[in-house]
Amino acid sequence: MQALTKFMDNSESLRISDSDMEIIYAIGLNEYPTATEFVVAFSYRYSKSASGVWYALKKLKKGGIVDFTEKGEGQKPLGLTEKGMQVLRSEMTTIAPKQQARQLVNAKSSKMVIYG
Repeated sequence: MQALTKFMDNSESLRISDSDMEIIYAIGLNEYPTATEFVVAFSYRYSKSASGVWYALKKLKKGGIVDFTEKGEGQKPLGLTEKGMQVLRSEMTTIAPKQQARQLVNAKSSKMVIYG
């Protein structure tokens, strides 16, 4: 059973699973400019289904956490919104050190952006 994080803002309450948080954290590393590149790399790196990663990305976009180009939209790079950065900041202190270490070891770049 996955633990859920409840993130509150002025407009609504969001429930973010541990796997959603992994995606948010990985997007925060700014390694991939497009959602397609991200899905391919993330699903391969963490042995997740590509369709599951797409589903999570679309859910996070609908919740205002991430932004990326979908069919029929103008070009936008994959990235966290201001709300997404708030979620990342609030969760950085609670992400398990083992998970952080695993993600950093697997990261292509040694650059990590810490907001806040």
